[in-house]
Amino acid sequence: MKLWVEVLRPQHWIKSGFCLAALFFGGLAGSWESWEQILPLLVSFSVLASAGYLLNDVWNREEDRHHPRKKMRPVASGQLPVGQILLVSFALAIGGLALLGFAYGFVGESALPLWHGVGYLMLTIGYSLVFREMPLLDVLVLGIGFVIRVSAGAFALGLSPTGWLLGCTYAIALVLGFGKRLGEWRLLERLQEVPGETRSALRGYTDALLRVLVGGSSFAAGGTYYAYCLSHSEREFLVLTVIPVVVGLMAYLRMAWRSAVVETPERLLFKSPVLLGSVVVWLIMIVLIILR
Repeated sequence: MKLWVEVLRPQHWIKSGFCLAALFFGGLAGSWESWEQILPLLVSFSVLASAGYLLNDVWNREEDRHHPRKKMRPVASGQLPVGQILLVSFALAIGGLALLGFAYGFVGESALPLWHGVGYLMLTIGYSLVFREMPLLDVLVLGIGFVIRVSAGAFALGLSPTGWLLGCTYAIALVLGFGKRLGEWRLLERLQEVPGETRSALRGYTDALLRVLVGGSSFAAGGTYYAYCLSHSEREFLVLTVIPVVVGLMAYLRMAWRSAVVETPERLLFKSPVLLGSVVVWLIMIVLIILR
């Protein structure tokens, strides 16, 4: 059971929190009915994410065996058979899509969350089989998955996602994606390992390039969010939430420049009290400003 929990990676389900973006920015966070309406989406995308992780572990098990941390994964180490992993991955994919269909519908406009789920699953498969090995495209494609989560959350609530919200989400996803590459580069460099052996795409990066990409993506994320806040003149205090966002981005950049901890973005909040505090303050401010 411990091995299966490890390969399903429940710690990564925190990324499904992007599905809640429209819930907060749409002013519906105070509605219990809205929470009930979006709950199936959270569960479904978490299940679909685990299905993708299983497939990724199988397809990239040879590269993972050269990674100082990933070589201990149950698939790379041979502790779980490939056949069982693929079977469970298929079952989770079908189950996640079925839940979306039963919760939001299989046809018509109400079925948009289901088609978002299909698109997310196809993107995950394409990433594992093709784009994972392409420098730049590996992160650019991966970032679309976060945008799909936000968009699906909006349609599940009967809302239309704005370009500002989707653009800001994509910029944040690029920060996390390029930061993850930089963290892995740093880790392998410190252990005197060859980066290309653990991830083919790393051959197309350098430490300096990744620094520029992380910094540029952070600037784009902060700038896009600031523009989004200014576009909502009816909520004049929303611009104040830029402060914890900038603090959080600076805390992230500080970690990215100094250590390899950004290789595991799902654990970042537990590695930096400043980053955790900025996220908590931001959430509180969003709730108070939008729901007041």
